[in-house]
Amino acid sequence: MNKIFKIVLISSFINLLNISASFSSIKNNIIAKVGNEIITLIELENKINTTLILTNQQINQENINKIKTLSLKRLIDLKIKKSEVKKYNLNINDSVIQSHMQRISQDLSIDPSNLKKFFKSSMISYDQYKEEVETEFLWQRLIAQIYSSKISVSEDQIDEEIKELQNKKEKIIEFKLAELEVNYDNETKNELIRRIKDSIKEIGFSKTVVKYSISTSALKEGELGWINSKSISSKLINIIGNLKVGDISDEVVGAETITFYKMLDKKINETSKNVDIKLMRQNIISQKKNELLNLYSRSHLSKRKNTTLINLQ
Repeated sequence: MNKIFKIVLISSFINLLNISASFSSIKNNIIAKVGNEIITLIELENKINTTLILTNQQINQENINKIKTLSLKRLIDLKIKKSEVKKYNLNINDSVIQSHMQRISQDLSIDPSNLKKFFKSSMISYDQYKEEVETEFLWQRLIAQIYSSKISVSEDQIDEEIKELQNKKEKIIEFKLAELEVNYDNETKNELIRRIKDSIKEIGFSKTVVKYSISTSALKEGELGWINSKSISSKLINIIGNLKVGDISDEVVGAETITFYKMLDKKINETSKNVDIKLMRQNIISQKKNELLNLYSRSHLSKRKNTTLINLQ
């Protein structure tokens, strides 16, 4: 029998979190149990402070209050993901982790060799952050391993679409996009949209992605790379087609998620003869597979939440 999924974000409990020195004596207290995993108060404080520092925001009570509930939810998700990947014999790809850490160093305008020192001087845990990044990458690999056989993309149909495109000699538009995706519920949807828009104005799109996005692309500040206009739906084309470079779309509300897009770059090929057909084919297949993997990732996590006992202490 499945365990009952229990998670109640009790505001009075979370409001205990502050940055006063008197708080230090209870930092190691367990504040939540997620299956066989635990979350301590010091983990939550570190998660909040790391998010604020990596998004160039001050650590003050106002900013803490804005993200404390989200930070706890993310830690719960991470604990569930950690428990799940432990069941499989997956190895860490050190080069991928190193590449991510180098990007973080670049964003902070520091030498990668000084990243640990930066975390230490900022009084946040490098080890906790690295473990979270490793868990996210292992989760992505796990989802691909479990569901790759279920992802069906008709390559013959794609070839036919490309051939038809060549015959029409239409203009080909390519977009370099970034996305910001969040879960929502009907009660908090409008407030969440307002909060994200305010955050984008305050700290920029990429930092807001780091702060809020649940998509696997969040590890790359939301970047999706170059996407051919023929590889995406007409609905999305209507949303992003008229965006100028640097523009951000209005919110796109789905069944469970809200997504914002940013136009990073755009280019137009006057004729399909100028297009690298092989590369376009690879991009279309990759895009369709990534969309399906993201769906499976959310579904798998949701299933594990529904069978995990989660208690706040």
